[in-house]
Amino acid sequence: MNKVTVSAAIQVNESPTVVWDYTQDWRRRTEWDRSVVSAQYLSEVSPVAIQVQGAGGLKFKVNYKTIDRPRLTTLAMTETNSIWLKGGGGSWKYEDKEGKTLWTQHNTLILRDDLLGRVFRPLFAIILAITTRHIMRTAKANIENRRQISL
Repeated sequence: MNKVTVSAAIQVNESPTVVWDYTQDWRRRTEWDRSVVSAQYLSEVSPVAIQVQGAGGLKFKVNYKTIDRPRLTTLAMTETNSIWLKGGGGSWKYEDKEGKTLWTQHNTLILRDDLLGRVFRPLFAIILAITTRHIMRTAKANIENRRQISL
C-alpha cells in the first residue's frame, strides 16, 4: 500500500479538555485548518461521521473509530473524490502536562498505488508534514489567545 504518515506534537498552554473540545469540534475546524472549507456532521453520536469539503474541491467522509474525551481520538478518512488519495486516517492524543497539554497527531494518507502515486509520494509527505505543523500552531494560537481574552 502506498501511504504517507507524519507525526507532530505541540504543547498548548491549556487543559486537555479545552484543547480536545476546540480541535474536535468540526464546526470550528475552518478557524484553524485551512485545508477544510466546510464540514457537516452526518451523525453526532457513535459512530460520529462528518462530510468534509476540502480545499481544491476535495471531498471526503470522516468516520471516528475512537472517541475518548479528552485523551484520544482515532478516525478514518473514506469516500474521497480525489484522483490521488484513496483514503487515510489518524490518531490525536492529548496528554496532561501539569495543566498544559501535549497534543500529538499521527496522520496518514493512502495514495493511489501506481507509478504516479509512488513518484509523488515524497511531495505528499512534505505537504502533509508542513500542513500538520501549521494547523497545530494555528489551533494553539487560537486556544491560547481566547484564554487571554477571556481573563
